[in-house]
Amino acid sequence: MLIIRGVNVFPSQIESVLLSIGSTAPHYQLIVDRVNNTDTLEIQVEISEEMLGDTVRSLENMENAIKTAVDSTLGISAKIRLVEPKTIARSEGKAVRVIDKRKLV
Repeated sequence: MLIIRGVNVFPSQIESVLLSIGSTAPHYQLIVDRVNNTDTLEIQVEISEEMLGDTVRSLENMENAIKTAVDSTLGISAKIRLVEPKTIARSEGKAVRVIDKRKLV
Protein backbone atom coordinates (compact mmCIF):
# COMPACT_ATOMS: atom_id res chain seq x y z
CA MET A 1 0.00 0.00 0.00
CA LEU A 2 1.13 3.55 -0.77
CA ILE A 3 -0.06 6.80 0.72
CA ILE A 4 -0.23 9.49 -1.95
CA ARG A 5 -1.64 12.90 -1.04
CA GLY A 6 -3.35 11.34 1.97
CA VAL A 7 -5.07 8.59 -0.04
CA ASN A 8 -4.34 4.91 0.48
CA VAL A 9 -3.45 3.44 -2.91
CA PHE A 10 -3.30 -0.30 -3.42
CA PRO A 11 -1.56 -1.51 -6.60
CA SER A 12 -4.27 -4.17 -6.89
CA GLN A 13 -6.85 -1.37 -7.38
CA ILE A 14 -4.89 -0.04 -10.33
CA GLU A 15 -4.44 -3.54 -11.74
CA SER A 16 -8.20 -4.18 -11.63
CA VAL A 17 -8.86 -0.88 -13.45
CA LEU A 18 -6.33 -1.75 -16.16
CA LEU A 19 -7.73 -5.25 -16.64
CA SER A 20 -11.29 -3.91 -16.89
CA ILE A 21 -10.29 -1.53 -19.70
CA GLY A 22 -8.62 -4.16 -21.86
CA SER A 23 -6.26 -3.49 -24.79
CA THR A 24 -3.40 -3.17 -22.33
CA ALA A 25 -0.93 -5.82 -21.32
CA PRO A 26 -1.15 -6.92 -17.66
CA HIS A 27 2.19 -5.22 -17.02
CA TYR A 28 2.32 -1.84 -15.33
CA GLN A 29 4.55 0.13 -13.02
CA LEU A 30 3.76 2.87 -10.51
CA ILE A 31 6.29 5.67 -10.13
CA VAL A 32 5.79 7.85 -7.08
CA ASP A 33 7.76 11.07 -6.77
CA ARG A 34 7.61 14.32 -4.85
CA VAL A 35 7.62 17.60 -6.77
CA ASN A 36 7.36 20.90 -4.85
CA ASN A 37 6.32 19.04 -1.68
CA THR A 38 3.44 17.36 -3.52
CA ASP A 39 3.33 13.64 -4.22
CA THR A 40 2.92 12.69 -7.88
CA LEU A 41 1.85 9.36 -9.31
CA GLU A 42 2.77 8.17 -12.79
CA ILE A 43 1.42 4.89 -14.07
CA GLN A 44 3.32 3.31 -16.92
CA VAL A 45 1.13 0.86 -18.80
CA GLU A 46 2.27 -1.51 -21.51
CA ILE A 47 -0.02 -1.56 -24.51
CA SER A 48 -0.77 -4.84 -26.22
CA GLU A 49 0.96 -5.88 -29.44
CA GLU A 50 -2.26 -5.25 -31.39
CA MET A 51 -2.33 -1.59 -30.31
CA LEU A 52 1.12 -0.82 -31.77
CA GLY A 53 -0.26 0.02 -35.21
CA ASP A 54 -3.12 2.17 -33.92
CA THR A 55 -3.43 5.87 -34.57
CA VAL A 56 -2.31 8.52 -32.11
CA ARG A 57 -5.95 9.47 -31.53
CA SER A 58 -6.90 5.94 -30.40
CA LEU A 59 -3.88 5.81 -28.07
CA GLU A 60 -4.84 9.20 -26.59
CA ASN A 61 -8.41 7.95 -26.11
CA MET A 62 -7.13 4.88 -24.29
CA GLU A 63 -4.86 7.03 -22.12
CA ASN A 64 -7.80 9.29 -21.23
CA ALA A 65 -10.03 6.29 -20.46
CA ILE A 66 -7.40 4.86 -18.10
CA LYS A 67 -6.89 8.26 -16.45
CA THR A 68 -10.62 8.74 -15.90
CA ALA A 69 -11.06 5.23 -14.49
CA VAL A 70 -8.07 5.58 -12.16
CA ASP A 71 -9.21 9.02 -11.00
CA SER A 72 -12.70 7.77 -10.17
CA THR A 73 -11.44 4.60 -8.46
CA LEU A 74 -8.64 6.12 -6.37
CA GLY A 75 -9.92 9.65 -5.91
CA ILE A 76 -6.60 11.17 -6.99
CA SER A 77 -5.22 12.11 -10.37
CA ALA A 78 -2.36 10.22 -11.93
CA LYS A 79 -0.29 10.74 -15.04
CA ILE A 80 -0.77 7.83 -17.43
CA ARG A 81 2.06 6.93 -19.79
CA LEU A 82 1.57 4.22 -22.39
CA VAL A 83 4.77 2.33 -23.18
CA GLU A 84 5.66 -0.23 -25.84
CA PRO A 85 5.29 -3.96 -25.18
CA LYS A 86 8.09 -5.58 -23.16
CA THR A 87 9.39 -2.18 -21.98
CA ILE A 88 8.68 -2.73 -18.30
CA ALA A 89 11.26 -5.02 -16.73
CA ARG A 90 10.19 -8.56 -15.89
CA SER A 91 11.56 -10.23 -12.81
CA GLU A 92 11.71 -13.76 -11.49
CA GLY A 93 9.11 -14.25 -8.79
CA LYS A 94 7.28 -11.20 -7.54
CA ALA A 95 7.05 -8.30 -9.99
CA VAL A 96 8.43 -4.90 -9.05
CA ARG A 97 5.32 -2.77 -9.46
CA VAL A 98 6.24 0.33 -7.43
CA ILE A 99 9.21 2.68 -7.72
CA ASP A 100 9.15 5.24 -4.93
CA LYS A 101 11.45 8.18 -5.67
CA ARG A 102 10.27 10.34 -2.76
CA LYS A 103 13.04 11.58 -0.51
CA LEU A 104 12.17 12.20 3.09
CA VAL A 105 13.91 15.30 4.33
